[in-house]
Amino acid sequence: MRYFKAVEGYIVNITKALVPFVAGAIMAYIINILMDFYEDLFLKKFHNKKIIRTVAIALSIITFVLVIVLLLGLIIPQLIKIITSIMYVKPDYINSLISDIGNNKFINDILSSMNIDIKNINIASYLTRLIQNVMSGVGNVLTGVISGISGFFNTVISLFMAVVFAMYILVDKERIALQGDKLLRAFMPSQRETVIDTLQVFNTSFKNYFISQVKEAIILGVLLYIVMLIARLPYASSISILVGVTALIPVIGAYAGLFIGALMILTKSLQSMVIFIILHTIVQQFENNVIYPRVVGSSVGLPGMWVIVAVALGGSMGGIFGVFVAVPVAASLYFILKRETEKRLSDNV
Repeated sequence: MRYFKAVEGYIVNITKALVPFVAGAIMAYIINILMDFYEDLFLKKFHNKKIIRTVAIALSIITFVLVIVLLLGLIIPQLIKIITSIMYVKPDYINSLISDIGNNKFINDILSSMNIDIKNINIASYLTRLIQNVMSGVGNVLTGVISGISGFFNTVISLFMAVVFAMYILVDKERIALQGDKLLRAFMPSQRETVIDTLQVFNTSFKNYFISQVKEAIILGVLLYIVMLIARLPYASSISILVGVTALIPVIGAYAGLFIGALMILTKSLQSMVIFIILHTIVQQFENNVIYPRVVGSSVGLPGMWVIVAVALGGSMGGIFGVFVAVPVAASLYFILKRETEKRLSDNV
């Protein structure tokens, strides 16, 4: 207690030093899913495991990088374009938009039921203040970016270390697993089977969750793209990709994609935005009730109620990273608890 501040400082420094290695381990785990796929594919034709491992690692990293670059290359330009359109929106368009909203019977009925009179709301002034606040925030962000340029090389070095560490893990994953097993047999012989079983449960849960979420996101993006093309809505490719990417985030991802997509289309037409919201809702319901059970099925095995609880806890504890890992962690714990409960009940009978 006397030297707690000093100890805390050492812990913080050690934690910062370990960040690249933790990031590398996470990167290796994700790339390993692709690597297993490529190795299984090549094992049918070749028998040299060393060459197969090298080629599989190279193809996995290339695939991983290409997917990220492709997604960022398609989404970021459109986001910049929509932000620019909002920042430089003309007053005439704002007045026209307000007039369209006020004259739209469907929207008017909804607002009337909420005792809101759109014609008496000075939306133009609100938008003006909003844009000014956004510009002020952008200025603050730019100031922070400029002041943080000195840390750019540290970030590059950390990223390089993470990639190198991930490569080492992928190349020697069998030897690392063997070393871990030796440590368990040496220091925790009585708990070895329990630890290995728990790790296998978590590994299966994480792998099934990531694969199923990627499949679901691709299907949702393709369906939305086809529907938007048929309805001749603007930004069909960009919005469908954006919705597919945000769908990787459980529960809140679909709503984030809907909000951003609606905002993008609003710069073109109010009517198109309303159509997009309706079509997105229909596609989302179809995907949730028809496609999701068939594609994902029981891969995660966590009831919907606990998914919401897990996402809420994960987001509050770990931010966006916590949201991503909350569901597979909760699914693993749920499976272990359920299995242990059933075992003890059967033993008591």
